[in-house]
Amino acid sequence: MTHPIELRENTYLIDNHYPLNLFLNRCQVGEVGRTALYLHWHDHFEFIYVTAGNVTFHIDGQQYDASPGDILIVPSGVLHVGYAASNEEIQYWALVFNRTLLEGAASDPIHGRYLHPYLQGKLRFPVKINDSLLLAPIRDIFHDIIAEFEERAHVYELIVKAKIYMMFAILARNYLQDEEVSFSDSYEKRMERFKHLILYIQEHIGEKLPLSEAARIVNLTPNHFCKLFKAATGLTFVDYLNRLRIDKAATLLREGFSVTETASRVGCDNLNYFTKLYKKIKGVTPSETKRLLG
Repeated sequence: MTHPIELRENTYLIDNHYPLNLFLNRCQVGEVGRTALYLHWHDHFEFIYVTAGNVTFHIDGQQYDASPGDILIVPSGVLHVGYAASNEEIQYWALVFNRTLLEGAASDPIHGRYLHPYLQGKLRFPVKINDSLLLAPIRDIFHDIIAEFEERAHVYELIVKAKIYMMFAILARNYLQDEEVSFSDSYEKRMERFKHLILYIQEHIGEKLPLSEAARIVNLTPNHFCKLFKAATGLTFVDYLNRLRIDKAATLLREGFSVTETASRVGCDNLNYFTKLYKKIKGVTPSETKRLLG
């Protein structure tokens, strides 16, 4: 897994005329709770298909437990993050595409009725597909898309696009009139605040940031801030900040920085505390990480 440079992920899509891509993500064997998907957001839709291991995703402030065979739909523009729920290897496919891939002609009433509300974010499908009768055909389509990407035979792009249309058609048939697909504008605005805060945290990882100051940045009381932050990330503010610092520390150690310099760069002035925190999160000490890297 690679660490995103910033919270708003500039996902690599094939090109502006064919704005989609398929990624196979792996998270190696390790401690329960390790990051399987780094917290980020992007302007694209994303279908996540778990094929190995158990993952707890937090998508737009809600928790979803996923195991092999599960498919989740990440709406455009929402925060999402994933943590390993077991110590085994995690593997999942991510199909990412921009809404422009499926935008129909303005004069197409069928497109306007069945797809436009979802593509424009006015309505949302349920994030996790729990209906087994619905999940099976969508999983089959996902397998077809994977096969097309692996083969890349003549006109595979058109076939993949048609398959995505089919997935949306199946979802629209089942959820078009359900009230559960709607969402709260006020809730979305609150989540927008956290995008800026978390990006600020990542850019100032070596600086102290008290909880009270973080709450002030998003214009919330500390108590309300704690509840919303836990909902958005699945972690308390302190736990998230510690994990982010240790993930950054692991990167710095791999890049050749000493343990002492690494601790300083991630804002841990007390070397003993840094070592204990690193071992708690990573399962080994910073020095042991250096030795394993050779």
